[in-house]
Amino acid sequence: MSRLRPLLVAATLAALLAAPARSADDRSHTASPFEAERVLAASADSIAFAARIQNGNKVGMTETNYGFIGTNFSSFAPSFEYPLGSGHMHMVRGGPWIGAIAQDQDGAFIGVTIAAEDGAAGGNSASSSEFTPAGNSVIARSTLPNSRFYDPDAVSELDFISSFSDRPADQRKRHRPLQVIVNQYTFEWSFSDYGSLIIFHYVIHNDGPPLRNVWLGMYDELASGNMRLQNTYPPTGWFSKKLIGWVDSLSMVTERYCQARVLAACRFDLVPEIVGVKLLGVKPGNYRDTTDKKITFAAWSYAPGSAARDVDSLKYEIMSTGQKQSLVPLPDSLAPGTGDPVTLLAVGPFPTVNPGDSISVDFAYLGALSYEQLNKRAVIAQRAYDLDYIVPVPPPSPRIKVVARENALDYYWEDDPESFSDPTSPIKLDFEGYRLYLGESRDSLDLIAQFDLATPPHDTTGFNTGLDGPRLPQPVTIDGVTYQYKFTVENLRDGFKYYAAVTSYDIGDPNIESLESGFAQNEVVVIPGPAPGERAGSGVTVFPNPYRVEASWDRGAQARDHYLWFANLPAQCSIRIYTLSGDLIYKTDFDGTSYSGLNARGINRGGADIKTILPGSMWGWDLITREGQAAATGLYMWAVEDKHSGKRETGKFLLVKSDREDF
Repeated sequence: MSRLRPLLVAATLAALLAAPARSADDRSHTASPFEAERVLAASADSIAFAARIQNGNKVGMTETNYGFIGTNFSSFAPSFEYPLGSGHMHMVRGGPWIGAIAQDQDGAFIGVTIAAEDGAAGGNSASSSEFTPAGNSVIARSTLPNSRFYDPDAVSELDFISSFSDRPADQRKRHRPLQVIVNQYTFEWSFSDYGSLIIFHYVIHNDGPPLRNVWLGMYDELASGNMRLQNTYPPTGWFSKKLIGWVDSLSMVTERYCQARVLAACRFDLVPEIVGVKLLGVKPGNYRDTTDKKITFAAWSYAPGSAARDVDSLKYEIMSTGQKQSLVPLPDSLAPGTGDPVTLLAVGPFPTVNPGDSISVDFAYLGALSYEQLNKRAVIAQRAYDLDYIVPVPPPSPRIKVVARENALDYYWEDDPESFSDPTSPIKLDFEGYRLYLGESRDSLDLIAQFDLATPPHDTTGFNTGLDGPRLPQPVTIDGVTYQYKFTVENLRDGFKYYAAVTSYDIGDPNIESLESGFAQNEVVVIPGPAPGERAGSGVTVFPNPYRVEASWDRGAQARDHYLWFANLPAQCSIRIYTLSGDLIYKTDFDGTSYSGLNARGINRGGADIKTILPGSMWGWDLITREGQAAATGLYMWAVEDKHSGKRETGKFLLVKSDREDF
């Protein structure tokens, strides 16, 4: 460090602290009673570290109540997963930075509080954040009337809300607090292009002496790769395969997977998605007005503990330049194959934030399959921000129940969307109809049926079928929910995964096209097979038998993602698997009323995965013994004992395994 730097820092502090105070104006997001409630909660003594997974649309994001977002690749949970369920992760870590000229009992100082910085993947995310929870949970709320989180004060289909402070509970952190309390809100919708973005809205309250020349930023280590090809975490081979970019007209950082600096060798096909982090706006102020606010875009090659960023004054110097780093030509330190870039997107300054005042900043995290599509979604996110997130919305998706049977699925759904009122629509009650979807991939569901109102003005979409076709003569109640409609899909393959959803759509108007709700509101995984009693007297079966190399439903998967089925099981039973020599290699108890496939990773990974529905008489074995080893090629015996009748059935199956045993 230059010997002149301490003198320059001291001079800067003196000049800024001598400047006249100017308060943040009333345009901050502090008017709502809920906001005030969260500020009070921040003073409570009871705190707990908490995390939740944002999974209400195509973007999966793990967030915490201490500012850190992503997983640090310490688990298989979504870490900017896009599309959700694909295993394509796009972020190691991220989080806000707040920098300011501050003062405390020891005098004036330049301070920066961070939620994330360069650090080892797989490490403890809480230890990398200088924020402390100001409560003990992450609160969920929703605008959807049929959501268990419904709240009339919600902004989006799924809001997450938490508060954190930079007054550290862990005194071992050598951090000089700015004395701020941050309320973090995330917003997401599941329909149209909104289904590919998440909004982070931060409200920063000054709970201490005046802060001057405040800068607000978002640090990210974006890194794309396919987690489904990894059996351990943190993953290997990802961190030098980042192609970053900057879209100045949109104030957006972009990133995608790329194997080498030469674009022709990038292999975009391995992880085709592109992700972005976009600055949406600040309050008070206008980041588009360069006389009011300036934007900093900085990138550097990952280097934990670097002397270039090891003290707050250096971090503040980076985030407050008001300059946008050029990526043309891309330097070796940031290029795929030779670099390992991380980015910082910041905006400021706020000249003075007095005690009790608040400022806010909003960012969008979004994904797409092309730069053109990404840019379009960035514009949509900006429009939502400019409208204070009052956006036209379709009717909510109905609550559904999908029942699995032999070679068939029964869809049941309720009629609540028909009474939904859209406050942004001139028609208000603009429900038009339902669409039913089914597919073997979460991202490519096929329309299998559509029903819509046929009387004016609801006869504009071309179907005009009315709703009488699927309407039940009498509503049925299943698990406490009453359903008015039913539709059956037949000729399906037992043992295969199907993704099912029912959406609602509206009539549209001269200004807005017809909008359709998103799959994420009720999408489920369903596996057809014999339901209890459907094959009475036929006995237990195992399929496929023989299991040759890989079943057609898990071809190309890794060893721990393979599975075979035991079907037509008693409602409650014990299952045992033996070698021909009589050695017990696996045993389990089965309950058809609660079994959801969590024992077999290829059937149900749990976590953020959507709900998996089975017929109630099928159990899947992942071909892994109770010792954690892959079962070898050979002939095996099985025994199933009914816990109620005591009846015992036995049989054999053959495994013909591949040579590839990569767990």
